[in-house]
Amino acid sequence: MNDNDYPALFCATDLASNVSQKAFIFLNVSYLILAIMGTSFAYFNNSKLFSILTASIFLIGLFLLIIILTKKYDYKWYSCRAAAESIKTATWRFMMRAEPYDDSKTTALVKTEFRNLLRELLRNNTSIADLIGGEVSAQEQITLKMLQVRDLELSERINFYLINRIDEQRKWYAKKYTQNKNNNLLWFLLVILFNSVAAVLAIIKISDSQIQQLPIDVFAVVAVSSLTWIQLKRFQDLTSSYALTAHEIGTIRGIFEEVKTEEDLSAFVIDSENAFSREHTQWIAKRSS
Repeated sequence: MNDNDYPALFCATDLASNVSQKAFIFLNVSYLILAIMGTSFAYFNNSKLFSILTASIFLIGLFLLIIILTKKYDYKWYSCRAAAESIKTATWRFMMRAEPYDDSKTTALVKTEFRNLLRELLRNNTSIADLIGGEVSAQEQITLKMLQVRDLELSERINFYLINRIDEQRKWYAKKYTQNKNNNLLWFLLVILFNSVAAVLAIIKISDSQIQQLPIDVFAVVAVSSLTWIQLKRFQDLTSSYALTAHEIGTIRGIFEEVKTEEDLSAFVIDSENAFSREHTQWIAKRSS
């Protein structure tokens, strides 16, 4: 499944989430870099030029901080991602003929219920309405691919869901687990390194009173900035969350061979999508806390 195979509203909220995430990360990283630069320039402050540069850097940092606090790109990121994942879950239920989009209803009624869900999501997310416009809004809400998959025979839909949803999600979570675990270890070691350097410099300054200047503050700020980055990215929380979800998906996949009927598939899809939704709901809660 490509992104364009999903409803237009998914494409819009997914794009808005990615843009907001990039803006949020960019602003925060820029602020941390400016803090390090300002502290470094203050250390080398032996001329009027350095004083002007230091003041300018801290003023720019203050401006970025105001943008971070007022624009609330983190809230927009989470809200758009939550909406996008809700739409994706509903899309898979629609394609697999799982409740409430099962065969007990006419195709016209099922389409109406799906569109009603999208309208309800829009009504509940008016705060992100200005982010989800553009060319993508002209695309179909019920795409040709969605209808084609829904029209497949039971065995074909079972196989399609296994490959394109279960296995795809399992690989994604396993990959993200490894990435976050490695990043958490790397940045934790960097925090220790920068703190150690600051401590060693402080000891050197204490032991030799003739030494006037050492960049202790610079390394201290770099250490704090690295720790802030770890907290911002929540590497440890995501590592645990992704590991648990990957194992849960593996457990779910293990019972997939028991799916034989439309009722079995519907129940299986509901359980699977609930697992995906539960992980994402926890992610939103941790990010928002």
